[in-house]
Amino acid sequence: MKLTESANTSMKMFSLQVQKEGQINIPQDVLNTLQTHEGQTLTLLQIGEFAIIVPRIPQVTTLTENFVSLMNVNNVTVDELLEGIQEERQAIWQEQQKISA
Repeated sequence: MKLTESANTSMKMFSLQVQKEGQINIPQDVLNTLQTHEGQTLTLLQIGEFAIIVPRIPQVTTLTENFVSLMNVNNVTVDELLEGIQEERQAIWQEQQKISA
């Protein structure tokens, strides 16, 4: 999807004043658009001289969803996955023993 095709691509500009210890207040309109709530962590991306604030996506949730999706696509059960992990650990251990010998 191109940026211009999205319904949420309107650009707005806000003046923010840096407070004590670098704090800023984000306008309520922006918070509503980002669907944030008090205490939620946001991510500030610095790209050259630009700064972009985005909602932080929990890595564990994202990784879990990706993992489950891959398991479903490949028709792999949790038991099979755990068995494969044990086999990989054993192979790595054996390789390390050869190197240290």
